[in-house]
Amino acid sequence: MPSIWIQTGYCLMSSDLSSEYQSETPVALMSYADSKEAFERRVSAGLQNQTYRFRAQLAPLPMNTFFERHGHTWLMQSARGLGENEVRMINLGESEQKPRLSETDYLLCHQIKPVTLLDRQFGRHPKLFAPDEIAKLLFPDVDIPADMMQKGWEQWPQPVFPVPECDEKTKEKDTALFGEPLPPLKCYAVLDANKYPFLQPERFSCRIENIFQGEFAEETQKVAPYLVEVIPYRENQRPGELMGLFSESHPVNDFNWADQSVIFIHSRYDFDTVLHHFRRFPLMKDERDKWFFFRFYDPKVLRDYLEIIRRSPEKLSKFFGYDQRIVHAFGSGIEDSFHYYQLKALPEETVPAKIMLAKWELDGFKKQEWLETREYLTEYALQEYPQFYSEENRHLLMKNLDEGFDKGYTYKLAILQYAVAKQSAVKNRIDFTALEEQVKKETSAPLEITATFFSLLNLE
Repeated sequence: MPSIWIQTGYCLMSSDLSSEYQSETPVALMSYADSKEAFERRVSAGLQNQTYRFRAQLAPLPMNTFFERHGHTWLMQSARGLGENEVRMINLGESEQKPRLSETDYLLCHQIKPVTLLDRQFGRHPKLFAPDEIAKLLFPDVDIPADMMQKGWEQWPQPVFPVPECDEKTKEKDTALFGEPLPPLKCYAVLDANKYPFLQPERFSCRIENIFQGEFAEETQKVAPYLVEVIPYRENQRPGELMGLFSESHPVNDFNWADQSVIFIHSRYDFDTVLHHFRRFPLMKDERDKWFFFRFYDPKVLRDYLEIIRRSPEKLSKFFGYDQRIVHAFGSGIEDSFHYYQLKALPEETVPAKIMLAKWELDGFKKQEWLETREYLTEYALQEYPQFYSEENRHLLMKNLDEGFDKGYTYKLAILQYAVAKQSAVKNRIDFTALEEQVKKETSAPLEITATFFSLLNLE
């Protein structure tokens, strides 16, 4: 049965062939075919009478295979209405376009807040691995051990907490893949060795493996991410090697909550399958083929990334391994909250995205960073400059902060001073636009500009 095939290359208009200045445009050709040879024949016939020349860059591939290898999933939108015998050309432009994000939010997020951290648990036996609510979330089939130092501990009831919402369609997909009854959820963690200079994986009794491979793994073993099988209690209910991940900082613990060194994963698969899945992500390329580290195993980076892609089924599908349901859920603990992320059912036609970070995702990280900075500056301005801003005009303060950021004032102090100076000018009926133009004629340095605002407006 014919399916859509895609081939990328370059287009040169025939009128430019004899010109000294020839400009090739990156394009994609798209047509229905039942084989590579059939596609090439159709393209050759379709281009015979055209006023441009096509120079192939990559071999043609079926659409789904093309998307998995090369990205450009936005081309799916350009395939709409493609005729049975049509050869369609699409201008790729200079870089991959931002995809049309869905109006649907495909993430479910169960939140535990506030998280009450464990203390040193003097006088308790056995010591707890995690706060009760998180423990029941991550290890639903493991009883929370009663405190044997307390009278009547044998009759201690197991605590009950709200369970995370689950999408019914994903339950059906799980049943179709795994059968009934469903295999139990296994708990894994990705641990950042860079935050623990004395980490000794060889001393772990549970399974632990460097996510990097080969010679690179040897070179980076002290800073690499490690996949760890999380066993909260060993024999005789002694705490496992990861004891301390949910505890306050103390020299006696190898780990602690404040380091934000770990993310958690729920999966129904074995260790090796999960390890293979996550080995795809720590080293990634951008659209210009530049390699860099993607620290998805940092709890904050994970939260930010899921926030960025929560309306992109293609990215979510690849990151969660949705087709095989490899990742049932991610867990991320930051400050006083723990977030547990699951997927809703993705559209049937979803094609997993290429493993890369596109410009729109990188821009998303910058936006997330700015939103956090803006929240901090907002609270600071409300406290320090009540003569200009209050809860009643918080929205105006945030708007002015955004304006300072968008104008390129760059530094936190400069953006804050911009927002305060503008509101002061408005309050005193001073033309702030004219003032800004005047100051910028004398200096272009953001901090000097806003310091001058403060001086001219008699602000402190």
